[in-house]
Amino acid sequence: MRGAVYRVSVVLAGRCPGSLCAQRNREGTHLKVKKIGLVLILALIGLALFRVTVGGEAPPTVTGGDPVAYRCDNGDRVVARYYGLADGSLHFVRLSFPGGEYTLPQLLSASGARYSDEARLVWWVKGDEVRVESRDEEGEWRDWGSCRVEP
Repeated sequence: MRGAVYRVSVVLAGRCPGSLCAQRNREGTHLKVKKIGLVLILALIGLALFRVTVGGEAPPTVTGGDPVAYRCDNGDRVVARYYGLADGSLHFVRLSFPGGEYTLPQLLSASGARYSDEARLVWWVKGDEVRVESRDEEGEWRDWGSCRVEP
């Protein structure tokens, strides 16, 4: 086993001492074939990745994000940034409350735009007014009241 490792390292280094010269062509050719195979595999992977990113559809871009400030009935100020994917497949809102930040996806709604994670928070926009609900300690939905766009 040690001789095999030595022969490979000698061939890679480009030297051929004494009795190993007869084996150089076979082992050198074998290593060259392995190198060419590895290069071909890497080239095919690169081509496949290039085709996916360039030849396929481009990933959708995010649009929007301008801040909209709201003043709520309880006096809190909430800043909302509305976003959407350029292809229209997803809309979401990023909310900044005094107690933290939330990102909520848009859900189906019969009226207005409803955003919720269905676990903690509902942000329901109708015109310039928003209804806010959150879960209380018992897991029941609690109405925070409404918020209006600040002038």
